[in-house]
Amino acid sequence: MTEASAGSNARDLIYNNIDRIMANAQRFRAEGSVSLDHLLDDDFMAKHSRLPSLAEMFALAGEAEVSEQALARIPDDLWDRIVRETSDFATWPEMFSAASQDLVRRRLLEGCAP
Repeated sequence: MTEASAGSNARDLIYNNIDRIMANAQRFRAEGSVSLDHLLDDDFMAKHSRLPSLAEMFALAGEAEVSEQALARIPDDLWDRIVRETSDFATWPEMFSAASQDLVRRRLLEGCAP
C-alpha cells in the first residue's frame, strides 16, 4: 500500500464514521482520567514489552501495586532502566506517550466500520 492510498483509507475511515468518532470523543472526554493499568493494559504490554503486565514492571521496581503513588516512589533512573530493558522504548515518557496515543486511537475508532 502506498503512502497516498494509506492516507486515502484513513480519510475514508474518518469520513464514513464521523458521527461515531464524535460520539466516542465525547464519551471519552466525559470519563475523565485513565488509570495507569488501563492505559498500559495487557494488550499494550504484550505488543511492546517482554513482560505480561504493568504489574510485573512495578514488581521489578519493588512495588506491589500499580498506582500513580507507587510510580512516584520509584526513582526516575530506575524506572527508565526498567522501561529500556523490558520494552520497545528508551524512556518512560516515550512509553507513556505511545500508550496514550494508542488508547486515544482505539477509543475514538471503537465501533467504526472499516
